[in-house]
This record gives sequence, C-alpha cells and structure tokens, in this order.
Amino acid sequence: MGKYSWATLLIITIFLLLPGCSGQSESAQKPDQQKSQRAELPSEFKKIISATEEIILQADQKWKMRQPSLLNKSTPIHPQEGKQTGQGGQSGESGDKQVEKQGSESQGQGQGGQQNNQQSQGTQSESTNESQTSWEKETKSLMEIHENWTTLQVQAMQAGMNNSIKNQFDEALDKLTAEINAENDIESVLAAIDLYGQFAEIARLFEDDLPPKFYDTKYQVMLVTAWGQQGEWDLAQNQSVSMLDEWDTMKHQADKAEKSTVSCAEIAVEDLARAVNNNSRELVIIKGEIAVKEITKLQEELSKKRMKDQ
Repeated sequence: MGKYSWATLLIITIFLLLPGCSGQSESAQKPDQQKSQRAELPSEFKKIISATEEIILQADQKWKMRQPSLLNKSTPIHPQEGKQTGQGGQSGESGDKQVEKQGSESQGQGQGGQQNNQQSQGTQSESTNESQTSWEKETKSLMEIHENWTTLQVQAMQAGMNNSIKNQFDEALDKLTAEINAENDIESVLAAIDLYGQFAEIARLFEDDLPPKFYDTKYQVMLVTAWGQQGEWDLAQNQSVSMLDEWDTMKHQADKAEKSTVSCAEIAVEDLARAVNNNSRELVIIKGEIAVKEITKLQEELSKKRMKDQ
C-alpha cells in the first residue's frame, strides 16, 4: 500500500505543477500576441499627416515671402534690346534706308519683347500675390484634418487611446483652426507643427511601418527650423538638444534602412543644430529644408522595406 500511496502522491504533485508552468508560458507569449492583435494604422491617420504637412508648407511660404531675406528674393531680368538699337542709329549722321528699316524693325521687336516680358512678369506677380493672400489651400487641408479626425478618433479609442491623448490633439487642432481663420502665417506654422507633435502617441496604438519615434524626430526638426528662421535662438537651441536626443533614439530603430540613408539623415540633423548654434537665419532655412528632405527619404525607405518584407 505504501508503494501505491507514493505513486498517487507523485501524480497529484505533477498535476498541481502543470497549471503554473502553463501560466508562465501564456504570460511570456502575451506581448507578442498583443502586438499581433493591434490593428493596422488607419488610412485616415496618413491623410491627416499629409494635410498637416501641406498647411506647414503653404503657411511657411507666406511667412518667408514677407521676410527681407536674399534667399527669398528673385531679381527680374529687364530686356535691353531697344536701347542697343537707338545707340546704333546715332553712330553715323546718315545711313541707307535698309539699315534704318532694320533698326526700326529691331526696335519694334525689342518693344514687343518688353511688352511680352512685362505681361509675363505681371502674370507671375499676380500668381505670387494670390498665393500670399489666399488661404484657400490651408482651409481645404484644415477641413480634411477635421473630417478624418472624426473617423480616426473612434478607431483610436477602440485601440486604447485615453482621454489625455484625445484632449491634447483636440486642443492642438482648435489652436490651428483659430490661427488659419485669423490668417496668421507663422502662428499657423507653429500650430501645425504642434499638431504634428501629437502623431507619435496615436501611432503607438497601431501597427505601423514606421517607429513612432520617427514622428517625434520630424516634429523636433520642424520646430527647431521654425524657431531658428525667426531668430528665436534661445528656444531654437534648447529645442535642438531635444532634437538630437530624439534622433539618437530614432537611428537605432531604423536598422532596416540603408546605412547611407541613415547617415545622410544624421548629417542633416547635425548640420541643422550647428546652424542654430551659429545664429544664422539663412543657414537654418537651408539646413532645415535639407533635414526635412533627408528624414522624408528615410521614411520612404523604411516604408518600402516593410512592403518587401510582407
């Protein structure tokens, strides 16, 4: 009987231990299961990003056109054909009629060229003035953001978005709406960049081809550029420290991209920080545009890598 009692006790012990082992296994698998259960990033999210970037582009262009910077001025070319013809006629007291006729025709062509050029310049001037004064594009993009946010926030709440994230996005969107309605160019740029700064928290709720840190990094690059081109050096320099920190984290998450692409983006970000330290508005404008372009190239490459992996 003692022999059977020990066997029974051993079997009972094994059954008692099995649930604990099984529980540990399930616990270890939960993070992977949760990751695979996350929904794909909705198309509305990408539409909001596109519309926000369009507002930044258009409003920033309006602001730059008001600045007395050599980078933003174009020098018109004034034709001189008629002047040369007149000087040729004064070189001799008399000439044959054919030369006079040619001179007259040349002068007429010169005047015609001037008229055409003036008309062309007038058309370009009207187009420039229209882009400076019209806020139609910004208003259209703003409507797209509002419409897509209505749909996106429902999906985001289902994915676990809390009220704090929602309220911060709403406040940033309200601010942007007010600035566009008031037609404030640089304030609209800053408000749109602030809205862009909310995207990372929403991206973390979904499966995305980009690490959420990408949105944080691009936000920092745009904000540093905005402060620097206004000459707000204290704000720009403090922000550039955060920008470099964000990039340092981001580059380690971009391991699927080509090393050369990552290196170009890193150099561009560092050059922007250096331009800020030099207190050069013109340099910040140039380096800021390059940094945004290189970050965008990195974004495109990471997206392509994801599509190939699928």
